[in-house]
Amino acid sequence: MGLEFRVLGPLRARCDGHEIDLGRPQQRAVLAALLLAPGQLVPTERLVEGLWGEDDARWPKAPAGQIGTHAHRLRRALAAPGLLVATAGGYRLEVDRAAVDLFRYEAGVGEAVTLRYDDPLRARELLAGALALWEGRALDGVPGGFAERARERLAAGHHAAVKVLHDLDLALGRHAEALPALDALAAAHPRDEEVQRLHLLALHRCGRTAEALAAFEALRERLDRELGLEPAPAVADLHARIRGGDAELAAPSAPAPPRRPARPCQLPPDIPDLVGRAAQVREAERILRAAGGGEVDGGGAGASPVLGLSGPAGSGTSALAVHLAHTVQDAFPDGQLYAAGETAEPVTVLAAFLRALGERPVEDAGVGELGARYRAALAGRRVLVVLDGVTDPAPLLPAVAGCAAVVAGAEPGALPADAARLAVGPLEPQDAYELLARVVGAERIRREPGPAAEVAELCGYLPVLLRSVAARLAARPQWSVADLVRWLAERGA
Repeated sequence: MGLEFRVLGPLRARCDGHEIDLGRPQQRAVLAALLLAPGQLVPTERLVEGLWGEDDARWPKAPAGQIGTHAHRLRRALAAPGLLVATAGGYRLEVDRAAVDLFRYEAGVGEAVTLRYDDPLRARELLAGALALWEGRALDGVPGGFAERARERLAAGHHAAVKVLHDLDLALGRHAEALPALDALAAAHPRDEEVQRLHLLALHRCGRTAEALAAFEALRERLDRELGLEPAPAVADLHARIRGGDAELAAPSAPAPPRRPARPCQLPPDIPDLVGRAAQVREAERILRAAGGGEVDGGGAGASPVLGLSGPAGSGTSALAVHLAHTVQDAFPDGQLYAAGETAEPVTVLAAFLRALGERPVEDAGVGELGARYRAALAGRRVLVVLDGVTDPAPLLPAVAGCAAVVAGAEPGALPADAARLAVGPLEPQDAYELLARVVGAERIRREPGPAAEVAELCGYLPVLLRSVAARLAARPQWSVADLVRWLAERGA
């Protein structure tokens, strides 16, 4: 059996079925950081900052020496020569990824997503098996900022996987089995509109249509009262179909989804603390879902909208583009393609897109030929293309019915004449305040509203700058917000 490690719950290690005492909390934190990057060098500086933060005033004496002591004790506890290697500048844990529950979980989720449309029954089995590896809160009890950030990331991924599991339950006609869990999930996540959508559908399919309609009205009132928003189009559309008695909402008796080609998902991770963009998100979602929800057997570029995002440096157009893509991901089930950077050459990007779509690009082909093959590969699919800062986006636009593109940071003249455009400017003062509170902590910001307002003003209310300075303040708990104002003023911010 050998060594096995668990991070999806309390950090644990076993050797041939016997539990290993991993020692003190900080020692366990060092092991956690190494386990999340098996076989890779983790710099000592990163381990130090992961344990004690970026503010060196809060570090103990000789922090690198303390890391070395923790590593030495871990070697003795694990009793496996050559497992924990000290190298110049850091440490490396030579452990097979399959020995860590996290990577078995991620492999199961990845395979399930791949089979989601071709074989939903097998996909559900794989996903349920992967989720069964969780034993509570990831890295529970492990101290330090590194562990906390990992916990947040893993919790977000777990929540997304649970939603996919229940979506598969509904596709397979298991609404009665899924409803109790969806009841609890909807209560725990009242603002998660995908959870609410799944809950409404399960209620309706279980013959509790009146409750589903009442739950939608409660959701609408809550969103209006707390956020000043209407429910997302996907939820509103489901509500309308339930009220209209749409027979297609009935549970499938024998699901047999058509086989679909490769479905790439190249999106970077979504940003967790996006604020102040609700109006742009709603408008963009309306535009993009019109393509993703439309028919895909016709032609014409008119059914392939292009949404351009523009704004001053620091306004967060890149983060917004990625957030939008994640928001409408369900409307483009055949994949999401992504390219970024001014140096992204169309020939190189087109070849990469073709490979992601399961095609083999012709060697030495030009932009014209690759573009034609690219659009042929997209025909009949619903794919979203996200281009960030690409100098020449035109050859990369899908121009195929059922597809759409989000383009951030392009010159206005580089977009088609009929492209929709959204301006992304500085945040409103109250939204800038909320962003600071989310990153630094609400209580800390609430104690100094005046200096917090000065920070926002010095940053021009630009979210990229605000997030950067807020992270600096969060890493220095001995600073007041007024200290941050002075620091910014000294640097001419």
